[in-house]
Amino acid sequence: MTDRILPAISIPVPTGRGMSDPVARPVVAPRRGPVARPATAHRKEAFLTTPARAGMLLGASAAVYAVTLAGVASLQASSDADLAARRQPWVDQVAAMRASNDALEQALLRADADARWLATEYDSTTGDIAAYQARLDGLAALVAEVEGSAAALPTRIALPKVTMRGAVTTRSSSGGGSAPSSTSTSGGSGG
Repeated sequence: MTDRILPAISIPVPTGRGMSDPVARPVVAPRRGPVARPATAHRKEAFLTTPARAGMLLGASAAVYAVTLAGVASLQASSDADLAARRQPWVDQVAAMRASNDALEQALLRADADARWLATEYDSTTGDIAAYQARLDGLAALVAEVEGSAAALPTRIALPKVTMRGAVTTRSSSGGGSAPSSTSTSGGSGG
């Protein structure tokens, strides 16, 4: 059973009632008043209204946009991962350089501390050197005085000749032998 309004049906007019017009006029059924239609959709009417279609299109385009953004984000993430993997050897080299620079800095700080210690030791040694220089100056004056005295001495002194005759006896600690007798002369100057 359908709820739609049926089209008007034309019925031929009978010719026996005294109508002389051989052309038959269709008899139209009288029109009824407006009929309340149920809220169901009919075949030829639109299933969705325009605002509903616009909402569906907007939702579908937002979904497509979200999927596209997710795809682009995943491509960028994989590209960034590839870039990071390509740069990793350089990052490792930079870390190694940084470590060697830190070690060099520590070595320079130790060398600086050693140089400062050496400077303080040099300053303290400078005072000691001045004291030693004063002592050396005193010794140089003494040597000059001794040289002057030695210069005043004659170049040759005549020493007497020493001659030994006879046996020289000495007691030895080993017990009782006598020493051999000897004669000797000094090899000194003068004779």
